[in-house]
Amino acid sequence: MNSNPIRLRPVVLVLVLMTALRSWCVTVENFSLLDQNGTEHELYGYANSKAVVLMVQGNGCPIVRNALGDIKAVRELYASNDVVFLMINSNLQDNAATIRDESLAWDIDFPVLDDERQLVGEMLRFTRTAEVLVIDTNEWNLVYRGPVNDRLTYDGQKANADRHYVAEALEAIFEHTRPEFEEVGAKGCLINFPARRQHLRHVSSVDVTNTVVQSGR
Repeated sequence: MNSNPIRLRPVVLVLVLMTALRSWCVTVENFSLLDQNGTEHELYGYANSKAVVLMVQGNGCPIVRNALGDIKAVRELYASNDVVFLMINSNLQDNAATIRDESLAWDIDFPVLDDERQLVGEMLRFTRTAEVLVIDTNEWNLVYRGPVNDRLTYDGQKANADRHYVAEALEAIFEHTRPEFEEVGAKGCLINFPARRQHLRHVSSVDVTNTVVQSGR
């Protein structure tokens, strides 16, 4: 496994776009980003922890703001279990300064990684904010992606959640099992990925008339 972090350079973009078009990958590759305060975070630098919980944040998103209490409750519940909690912002319209302002205004006391060139968002196939990824640091497997719990919907919210997906995924990591839910559709604000749309338009315009597919036999 390659332990070198993804450095945010243009040469990575082609590989990232190819990854974004494939099915969800089991292994999360290493990357390194600065947070809203300028501190660098390398994913594989958290190898001594048991899990990394990564929530997709976006400035002004009401669903993210509403879910803050839920993700903080999970963090408090597992405060003694060597679990790292981070957020990541892949919005082009946001930057370190505005993320810092949002953090102060809404008491976001998590490091928020600034994915300003959207390379990590492309690699991990982000589409909406408020999605949470739970990563097992043993083999860097993505064991769950989806909302924190089932409390929030587009139509409203329940007083209490019936399913606690992130907590259940963490328990599965501790017990060396698979969670019941590995992927749940997240409710959140759409993230704009212009490079992804451009790539899809290019692919759709390719002439495949003379393409020959050779079997692997």
